[in-house]
Order: sequence, then structure tokens, then C-alpha cells
Amino acid sequence: MMGKNISTLAISLIILAFSGSTASDIILNGTGFYLTTGDFYGLSQGYIIKLKSVSNEGSVWLELESDNKIVKSEITNLKGNFTYIKMNRTILSIKVDNIYSGSRDEKLVSFFPVYQYIDPEMPAPRIIKITPVETSYLDNTSAPALKQTISEQVIWLGVIILILILFYVIRKLW
Repeated sequence: MMGKNISTLAISLIILAFSGSTASDIILNGTGFYLTTGDFYGLSQGYIIKLKSVSNEGSVWLELESDNKIVKSEITNLKGNFTYIKMNRTILSIKVDNIYSGSRDEKLVSFFPVYQYIDPEMPAPRIIKITPVETSYLDNTSAPALKQTISEQVIWLGVIILILILFYVIRKLW
């Protein structure tokens, strides 16, 4: 009975490790940006975040637009989050990190971390590939060797095998 449970657990963990994760849905992963009063920032899939105003009490008025329509408008406090959820799915999550005073009418606001996830109803974001240009005139003999990275799936597989071995050893000791 115990062996059947362990094999079921192992198969489930292997399927989980090799299945697609939500990490592929992330467009912005914890990045940050700054806006001044009245400024805007263009996001992927046509979204635009606008900083409408900043109060002296430390709150900011943010608007999110898509296709020239306001999809969310909210006043958020310092260290608060502005989150846009569409059809039970988070599309955008922004934390108001800090507010810097400038001139009488203008303030600078830092937003960090910023997470944007793929909106399945919008066109897929464009992925820009940057291809390095060949530089035959440079001496590349002093360049460090490229490190090979181990994929996450191989690491998970190793962890699963280690867990199975531990279960087997513990079972034999009892």
C-alpha cells in the first residue's frame, strides 16, 4: 500500500514539474519605473498607466487605459497596491513605492515592484530578439567561458528522485 502511494506521489510530482507554469504568463516580473504628475507609462499589450495627481497626504491617483478607454481609476496610498483584475485573473499589480517632492505642482513617484501578466483577450505581446553582430576585428580569446545553466526541470527531477530515495530508506528503517 505504501509503495503504491509513493509511486502515485512520484508520478504526480513529475507531471507537475514538467507541466507549463504560470511563469510563462509574466510580462513584467518585479521591475520598476518612475512617473511625474501628469505623465504616463506604456505597458505591453496596449495598456497605459497614468499618474493623474499626487496629494500632499501621500496618495496617488492612477488610471489604467486600454484601447483609449479607462479600465480602472483608483486612488492608492503610499506603499499601497494598484491591482487590475480582469475575469478573475490579475493582469497588473503595481506597488506605490515612494513619493518625491519637486516643484509645487510636480512630484515624482516610484513604482516597485510592477508585475504584468498576459491578458488572454488581447493580442500576444511582441517578443523582440536581439541578434549580436559578428565582430571579427575584436579579440575574443580573453572572454570568459560560457556557463551552462541547468534547467529548472532537471533540478525538480533531481529533487523528486532524492525525496523518493529518502522515503525508501525511511520505510526500510521502520
